[in-house]
Amino acid sequence: MLTPKTKGLYVDASEFAILAARTSGYKLPIEIEEIAEFPLKDGQDPDEVRAFLEELVEFKNASYYVSRCGVYPDNRFVRFFEAETVNKAKDPKYLSEVLKSEFSVNADENSISILDARDGSDFDFQKSLSKKLVFCGGPTVAFQKEQDKLLSYGVYPGRLELSTITTLGGVCDYARFNSIKAPILSFELTSKSANIFIQNQGQVEVARPLPFGLDSIYPMLQRELGLKDEASARKLFFSNTFDFAEMGPKLLRRMTKELQATAGFYEVQTGQTIEKVFLGMLPKNLSWVAKTVSDSLGLEIMQPDLGAWLDSLKVKVSDKVELSSLGGRWMGLFSLMGEFHLREEVASEQE
Repeated sequence: MLTPKTKGLYVDASEFAILAARTSGYKLPIEIEEIAEFPLKDGQDPDEVRAFLEELVEFKNASYYVSRCGVYPDNRFVRFFEAETVNKAKDPKYLSEVLKSEFSVNADENSISILDARDGSDFDFQKSLSKKLVFCGGPTVAFQKEQDKLLSYGVYPGRLELSTITTLGGVCDYARFNSIKAPILSFELTSKSANIFIQNQGQVEVARPLPFGLDSIYPMLQRELGLKDEASARKLFFSNTFDFAEMGPKLLRRMTKELQATAGFYEVQTGQTIEKVFLGMLPKNLSWVAKTVSDSLGLEIMQPDLGAWLDSLKVKVSDKVELSSLGGRWMGLFSLMGEFHLREEVASEQE
């Protein structure tokens, strides 16, 4: 049994936490009435997450609440590709071969979307004149796993999105809204992997993966502090009891080198200078990661003005909701609410 759509429920479910928002509905304009966060732990009891969500919305004895959800499935991918010609970009067989040969993605085993890299819209094989594409998706079984997890929380995903892309779209749209002219370096970091993106005036120009993530840090942390095992290092890493300001650059050296290499190659290739870096998703107690990366690269952390941006998308915010202290890690959740293709329409209405 599903609940009637009386209120909107948006859920961004990462490995670190559930970020959720209750809204007045789903059809713009809407109002964000309340937001909440539920930190996740290993072996999380789904009933505890459901109880958390039931404090946000009224389930009315129903089994599921129809929601709009963003997830981060294992082995998800986002790859930038520029075809030699427009005609080649319109050839599904050619693109399938590119996925397999260049990116090791089997089309039969993955759920895949192809986007126009210029604006993030779905690629139109009939009408598009773009050669620049973004392949995104993940293993079908991984998406199913995330959907099953949401169902165990009492959440029925009326719309299920790849949060990596949703957040990327939000950062691109924010850059357009805020007239940020210089390229932005975005970095998504999770336990097993990381993704590096460079966006320029609302367009994706670089998308590359790193085959390592936070898990690669724990052995070094264990050695540096003489801890008994990697589990102890991981526990300390996520605690609020240790100041990583001094050790941070050493722990993140491998990652910052990759970021420097990507940014440097892009700047030499394009002649443009990256000025800002954006890190989303990481929990608040890992805010030192963003500072370490920004200091190492000499870049400013992009701290979005969420209120003004949401207002431009016809998303109002209740006086009870405090946005000023949330930071960029909430960008994924709020990006689920945006209809970015309406940007020009919204702008014209504000004139």
